[in-house]
Amino acid sequence: MMFGSTLATNATGTKMATKAPGDKSSKTLASSRAKHLSDQMIRGLHLNNYQSEKIREINLKVAEQITAIEEENAGDQSKIDALSNKVYAQRDRFLENVLSTVQYNDYYGHRKDYTAMDKEFAANADEEENTGEATASTSER
Repeated sequence: MMFGSTLATNATGTKMATKAPGDKSSKTLASSRAKHLSDQMIRGLHLNNYQSEKIREINLKVAEQITAIEEENAGDQSKIDALSNKVYAQRDRFLENVLSTVQYNDYYGHRKDYTAMDKEFAANADEEENTGEATASTSER
């Protein structure tokens, strides 16, 4: 028996990941993404304990939304980007209320770096998951 994501082929022949939105691996990925990004932001922006907790809450909500968007729109990168940008804009507004002016300016200047870091982390996590599934499916034979 194999759990997790599987690959499907859409009408154009492009492979796309298919997961049930909200499944356990989605929540685990979102949680891992949020923790990784939060850790980077806490160090990079020199956050205090209160700010750190708020950042973790915000990033978890954002990671859950982004992960759901990526799963629901797999194969349509332009739609993923458009919807993700709305979520990132919302995150910016939340962060404005948590960070000091200096911290927010620092964050805003490095926002693209944080987003790229998150995407890279998610891609690596997806690769590891797919590699693990391939190993599991070959060992079942």
